[in-house]
Amino acid sequence: MTRGAYKVLFSTLILLLSSSIHFSYARQIILKNREKSYTLHYPAFLADTKGEIKLQQLSTAKFEASAYPTLSLGATTASVWIKTSIINRSKTTGWHIQIDSPPVLQTVEVYQKKAGSLVKIFSSDASKAKTTGDVRVNNLLIPISIPINTGTEYYIHARSNNILRLPIKITTLQKAFERGYLTDLINGIVFGMLMAFAIYNLFVYLLIRELPYLYYLGAIFFWSLNLFFYNGFLPDILSSLIWLNSAGTIIGFASLLSIFFTNSFLQTRQNSPVFNKLRGLMSALSIGIIIIDVFWKGAYSFMLIQYLMYPYFMYWFGAGIISFRKGYKPAIFFLVGFGCLMLGNAVYNLKDLNILPDNLFTQTSMHWGTLLEALVLSFALASRLNFYRKEKGQIQLKTIEEKRTFLKELLQRQELEKKRVAMELHDNIGQQLIVIKNRSWRLQQLVEEPLKKQVSIVIDHIAAIMAEVREILHRLRPYQMDLMGLTQSIRGLISDTFADYDVRQGNIDEINECFNPAESIHIFRILQLLSAGILLSAPANEIGYTVTKFASSVDFQFDIQAAQQPFNMLPDINNRLELLKGTISIKNIGESTQITINIPFYS
Repeated sequence: MTRGAYKVLFSTLILLLSSSIHFSYARQIILKNREKSYTLHYPAFLADTKGEIKLQQLSTAKFEASAYPTLSLGATTASVWIKTSIINRSKTTGWHIQIDSPPVLQTVEVYQKKAGSLVKIFSSDASKAKTTGDVRVNNLLIPISIPINTGTEYYIHARSNNILRLPIKITTLQKAFERGYLTDLINGIVFGMLMAFAIYNLFVYLLIRELPYLYYLGAIFFWSLNLFFYNGFLPDILSSLIWLNSAGTIIGFASLLSIFFTNSFLQTRQNSPVFNKLRGLMSALSIGIIIIDVFWKGAYSFMLIQYLMYPYFMYWFGAGIISFRKGYKPAIFFLVGFGCLMLGNAVYNLKDLNILPDNLFTQTSMHWGTLLEALVLSFALASRLNFYRKEKGQIQLKTIEEKRTFLKELLQRQELEKKRVAMELHDNIGQQLIVIKNRSWRLQQLVEEPLKKQVSIVIDHIAAIMAEVREILHRLRPYQMDLMGLTQSIRGLISDTFADYDVRQGNIDEINECFNPAESIHIFRILQLLSAGILLSAPANEIGYTVTKFASSVDFQFDIQAAQQPFNMLPDINNRLELLKGTISIKNIGESTQITINIPFYS
């Protein structure tokens, strides 16, 4: 194909494209069937950037065709005029101009051309409550009357504090309500579920008094208000607070509480120190948006929101990612929840900018974004409680383990010290006493009779001292433990301690193989302290004692009749039981007292 042919083809495409656009905006809307709605595509519009265009200038003003099926000028301080001509070929004169998303439009005025001049037939201001004559729906339904087989020219003037976007239809009242049925059903479901989440988290906050729940409740409340605002319900719900009917104020409060929730939920002071330092700056930006919206009406605050959207995104997701990387597992729910909210709002915004198609999915994207955020963050708060509960449990287990390790080391050192003292007593003092006794005995053999009696007294005294030393040695380190094991050591302990009592010994199982040497000495010390305590309680002459081995534990049981209240638990017994993971129980059965110690073992 030659260069000339390409040029002709290209010129033809441009001509066809321009012709189609001109036709789309210039053609008249012809009403034929009252069962249908007629959408105004590629409308003819005139932007008024300075607010200086007068009604008289509209007849000679140059209107341009919108580049998209739905007119959207984005966030702007300008107002816009839309011109359209409607011819009624139907069999009814009762029609309505329907404009969706009226809260986004701050003011709307509709003029009808009559006898060569423009007559205002409708006026609406979002900062004022609806009048009793308005149709109570969540979009603008402007009644118009067009005689059959005649045409009328209409001018629509609108200004927005948000996105300046005008989806316009010509419809009957019946079709308008039928078309809004599904949307209203979705609104009802979403608002009901959001209310349920809010009430649930309010009760949880009242029960546990944790600030993240309160901040979450506030954030969800204002994000829900944002949904009410965009769907046109807010003026009816908060008619006495009509100043809230502004995206700048609502989103400002929502973002402020979201920052509080972020820092409280993620514990940024420990998990994300960098973002914790930025919380004051981000809060100041939110407050600035609110102040601008309250004192400088117009689209300024929303334009600021669009610029600050990305710093907010980076703050929320940055804090969440760093917290998650530091091991804070609930942060993953936080990231998913805010991700759903941001995605839903992004889809809605792209629809407003004509980048995504205008359909039920994009129209309700803020619904499912906010709902998913509320659902996921509720899971996040529950996960946070579980996380801290597990963390607390782990800390407690770690503390118990550290305490057990400390006790083990302390008691081992005590046993080593006792063993050292016992060896010194045995090797030094014991041996010296034996030498002194032997020399005294030899001296007794050499002296005359009057002195033998005196030497005999000295020998008896030395023997008593040696017996006392042996008793001390036995208490410090029982010799049976090293020679014969735990079972025989316990038998010897009971026999020596209760030598003056009638010991009724029951079943005594062999338990040497159940415990290692360190555990055996702890068990011996427990029984040693317990036996001493029983003596202090002044028991009756008969004492019962059994050692019973089970599959994974051993019971040491005493049966006594104490004249006094059984002794208080000694700290040393408690410490050793805790180290062995054992238990002690004291039961009064009639006049007798049963003391049972249970020590588990692991084969």
